[in-house]
Amino acid sequence: MGQYVDIDKLVERYWKIFQVEHDAAAKEFLGQCQSHTVKVNDRPYKYYQRGTGPTVLFVHGVHSNLGSMVPLAQTLLEQGCQVVLFDAPAHGEALGTSTNPLEVRELIRALCDRLGEVRAVVGHSLGALWSFAAWNGDLPVKTLVSISSPATHGYLVEKFAEMHTVPDELIQELTRRIEGLLGPGAWTEYSPQEVVKTVDVPGLVIHGADDDFVPPKHAVDIHSNWAGSTVELIEGAGHFDVLGSPRLHTLVADYLRDPA
Repeated sequence: MGQYVDIDKLVERYWKIFQVEHDAAAKEFLGQCQSHTVKVNDRPYKYYQRGTGPTVLFVHGVHSNLGSMVPLAQTLLEQGCQVVLFDAPAHGEALGTSTNPLEVRELIRALCDRLGEVRAVVGHSLGALWSFAAWNGDLPVKTLVSISSPATHGYLVEKFAEMHTVPDELIQELTRRIEGLLGPGAWTEYSPQEVVKTVDVPGLVIHGADDDFVPPKHAVDIHSNWAGSTVELIEGAGHFDVLGSPRLHTLVADYLRDPA
């Protein structure tokens, strides 16, 4: 029998977020930004804006915070972009202790509506999955940059079950609970390789070649279903350290330097 035997506790753990505080570098960067607030479902969320020029919105991954995207934001700021960062629900300084892709999707959409025309949304890991889920025909975004994204929502369940030794019968019930929350589109609307089939903007898909947390095949699967996308694998990079890779910074900067 696995670690979990109670389905309610299992579901709670699946959506629970382990909050990580902003580090000194993030605080210093945010101190030079303009702070704004947007409300989604009557809950306030802060976002931070700095620079002028084309707007780039950054979406960090799960159990992280906006600080993970600061180095890349700094690179694009120096290139003449306006950068926008925020903590996803229950992350960093945002309210709450748990979240789900529906909640984050609505926040990303609200931010894009508030910002107006967005040159690019750049997401890392689950942040990229959330960004794909936020896509719809009215989203004022010219391009998407995916970094280390899982290709499917189903993979998240598989990975969770593997990490927590969840027995098969509870996985099946967890799946039903997820569908109950997210609706019949739980495995398509929140799976990048499915979403991109309807995305009519170009994109850049980047993945660490040595990523053993979300294998590089996920990048290939997203790219193969996304007309107009480019895929780049970074040798020597894993799932988390890819954000600090000079090669990644060059790829994103060069990609966004070209006119949309």
